[in-house]
Amino acid sequence: MMKLVMGLGNPGEEYKNNRHNIGFIILDKIAESLSIDFDNHKKKSLYARGKKGDIQYILLKPQTFMNLSGEAALYMASFMKISVDDIIVIYDDMNIPVGKFKVIPAVEENDIYNSKEAREGPLKHNGIKSIEDSLKSDNFTRIGVGIGKPDKNEEPADFLLAPFTKEERKNIKSISEEIVDAACIALFESPKAAKNKYHD
Repeated sequence: MMKLVMGLGNPGEEYKNNRHNIGFIILDKIAESLSIDFDNHKKKSLYARGKKGDIQYILLKPQTFMNLSGEAALYMASFMKISVDDIIVIYDDMNIPVGKFKVIPAVEENDIYNSKEAREGPLKHNGIKSIEDSLKSDNFTRIGVGIGKPDKNEEPADFLLAPFTKEERKNIKSISEEIVDAACIALFESPKAAKNKYHD
């Protein structure tokens, strides 16, 4: 069985510590915890491969910019024959306060909690939208990491592309181990098990 964990962000040193790159930041921590390296580069994708028991997995950082994240998702899913519901996407979420995160499993039949309506917050994420458009499906697991909302007078794009404040970095650091743990549970057990541990 092959599974895919994507972290969303923008490539390049100038974006490295931006709020919009929390997906990359968390994915690096996951790779460190699993003792694997991002030593593969193909089709605008930087990725690491690993195996645990019967599960083979890929950690993927798209090297397109955020709005084209779906290109890397589609390539890897097609090339490695990964089904959409075996994909986990870690991304920055302005609908969630800083210091919080949310695991949203792929939708199962008659699952009210994970209905399409429950999965879409008021502030739509362009990277997520690109993945949905490319895969022709929204039925993948998401792990939204809270980055808070911009002030009323601040443009969302400026907010996303700004670095975390000192207080925000402290809040992110305080939950990063839990996010890594939730992602590994989702990967090696099930997304629902991860949700149950941290949200129920």
